[in-house]
Amino acid sequence: MSPAIDAKECMRVARRAAAAATEVLAEFCMQSGRVPSSSKGVRRELVTKADSAAEHAAVACLMEAFPGHAILAEEGALTPRGEASKESDSLWIIDPLDGTTNFVHELPFYCVAIGLQHKGEMLVGVVTAPALGKTFTAIKGGGAFCNDEPIRVSETAEVADSMLCTGFSYVRNDPGKDDNVARMHRALMSCRDLRRFGSAQLDLCMTAAGHYDGYWELDLMPYDVAAGSLIVGEAGGTISDLSGAEDWLYGGQILASNGLLHRPLLELVGNQVEPQ
Repeated sequence: MSPAIDAKECMRVARRAAAAATEVLAEFCMQSGRVPSSSKGVRRELVTKADSAAEHAAVACLMEAFPGHAILAEEGALTPRGEASKESDSLWIIDPLDGTTNFVHELPFYCVAIGLQHKGEMLVGVVTAPALGKTFTAIKGGGAFCNDEPIRVSETAEVADSMLCTGFSYVRNDPGKDDNVARMHRALMSCRDLRRFGSAQLDLCMTAAGHYDGYWELDLMPYDVAAGSLIVGEAGGTISDLSGAEDWLYGGQILASNGLLHRPLLELVGNQVEPQ
């Protein structure tokens, strides 16, 4: 039997790890000019030395506190990218810099995201957006917070009154790829307005805080959504994949909403809708 886990202690360490990562990002921000970047293989998908350095800082903090826990981190600080470092009931899922393209272009919509999955369920989520001065947090069953103040999803009940958000894949030109344009068009013609932040974790947090009424995206990885999804759920929202099922963490696609709009949004942008 695995030992019991202290969620509050995990939260304290997660916040410490996120702070260590944001300190690294701040050092890169103090450099003059844009932070140099390179491609991960797809021209649009950028990576910087800041991504790797921030990840190493966060992982070092987590491993010092919880050496028996596993790590799944975007830039592969311990293992090849996208692979867990070991088998464990407790898995830290880390995006050291979500919104790298924004970071490179000196736009403030980027963040450090750290989530803890324990025995298959998200237990802790921290999303820190240093340029916005916001830290979003949640512990399973304990509510959601921004800068330690409680947050809740919106009460918008009609799609026509909604502010929605989405994103677009780096590989949207691949043959046969769903580029999300038809879904976006349907939503844009039906909602109050539509935004595209460029950071899936912040899109989730903005939905949790009630700024957005719903958000969807395709071609995502676990580290793009793990922490933010828990924050949405603890803020009273609903999370699913685009079929309305539960395969959103590892299934590559997500729909987050205030709950009231979840079914209408599935009908609008879900997988069952025929492309235009």
